[in-house]
Amino acid sequence: MVYEFVDDVVREISEITPGRYFHIGGDESHSTKQDDYVYFVNRAREIVKSYGKQMIGWDEVAHADINSEDVVQFWAREKNASMGVKKGASIIMSPSKHAYMDMKYDSTTVLGLTWAGFTEVDDAYIWSPDTLIDDINSKDILGVEAPLWSETVEDLDDVEFLIFPRLPGYAEVAWTDPSKRSWDEYKERLGRHENRFKALGIDFYQSPLVPWQDEHDFFVEKE
Repeated sequence: MVYEFVDDVVREISEITPGRYFHIGGDESHSTKQDDYVYFVNRAREIVKSYGKQMIGWDEVAHADINSEDVVQFWAREKNASMGVKKGASIIMSPSKHAYMDMKYDSTTVLGLTWAGFTEVDDAYIWSPDTLIDDINSKDILGVEAPLWSETVEDLDDVEFLIFPRLPGYAEVAWTDPSKRSWDEYKERLGRHENRFKALGIDFYQSPLVPWQDEHDFFVEKE
């Protein structure tokens, strides 16, 4: 019955989603015996494949019988991500210590969690996907994802506060060569987005690490 249910869910979702990937989750199954966990992921993987999708799973799925057809999403254990690469899988980089947007900025932040530590704006920017783990380089990486779990958010303003201003930094982490990135230069550019955030009504976190510049910083009085 369990696998009939899984099959039915995967089939229905696959029919209404045009993308090639199907994320099965697979993380934090702490009460499941390892052999049972591996068996379940292997069965789920075959079900996903049967509907023409490519499986993505959190880094724990590296313990299953995965290969180059699968994607491992790194969030917690480096050894799992390395294991996935050794088995031929691609990697999505979502290191919780840098890329989880539901982490608090600092100890005074009301919203967010702290189990992965504090993630100030510089912590979100100063890391490179292809050097974070010794066994993983750019050819192994499919992309970067910055998740936001919603345990502590109640409305869109809360979401915006946790996302901004970290989100622009993740875009550069993912798309810009590390040799062309500099925190000292980036924080100046980020500070000049203050007016844009305000004009769009974005409830962003005004990090003390960023030299924010409002309209008064650019006002020059005529003689």
